[in-house]
This record gives sequence, structure tokens and C-alpha cells, in this order.
Amino acid sequence: MTVSSIIPVRQYPEPRAMLRLIKPITWFPPIWAFLCGAVSSGIPLGANWATVLMGMVLAGPVVCGMSQAANDWCDRFVDAVNEPDRPIPSGRIPGRWGLWIALAMTGLSLAVGWL
Repeated sequence: MTVSSIIPVRQYPEPRAMLRLIKPITWFPPIWAFLCGAVSSGIPLGANWATVLMGMVLAGPVVCGMSQAANDWCDRFVDAVNEPDRPIPSGRIPGRWGLWIALAMTGLSLAVGWL
């Protein structure tokens, strides 16, 4: 009797793997840098709270998350050897999904920045 350990190829990424790909732990420094810049500008933040909030979202989750996804996509062959448990080399984010996530977040950052 033989046992097959073939793992089916995923068509869509796991939601938890996508979250791990954009690494929320890395969002704090750019958000903090944006807030420091906003405070040091001397412009009253209370009257511009929506702009400040939009800038925080743009600096942290959108732009920093995009850079993490792009970096993991570019490092996928090295990570296959050194970090095989990462979302792209492990197959939890299949095919070119890592690239598409980075490109979609780039488009989102441009759209938010345009506002």
C-alpha cells in the first residue's frame, strides 16, 4: 500500500497568509514618522483629523504593506531556501498572487494619495 502526500495546488491565497505577507508589525514606524511630521508642521491637527487619519493609513498599511509584499515577491527564490515557511515559497500565496497584491496596493496608494 502506498500513501500519497501530494498537496493540492491552491488557486487563491489564504487570508491569514496575505496578512502575514504585508507584515502589520512593520506598520508602526512609518505611521509614527508621519504623525511626527504632521505635528512638527505646525498645522492644527484637530481641524484636519481626516487628512491625518488618511495619511496614517497611507503610510502604514498601504505603502509599508505594499513594500513588504513587493520585497517578499522579489525574494521568493532566496526565501524558498532560507525561509521556506514564508507565505510565497510555502505556497499559501500561490503563483503570481504576491506580485498582484503588491501591484494592487501600489494602485491603492496612488488613489489614496490623489485624494
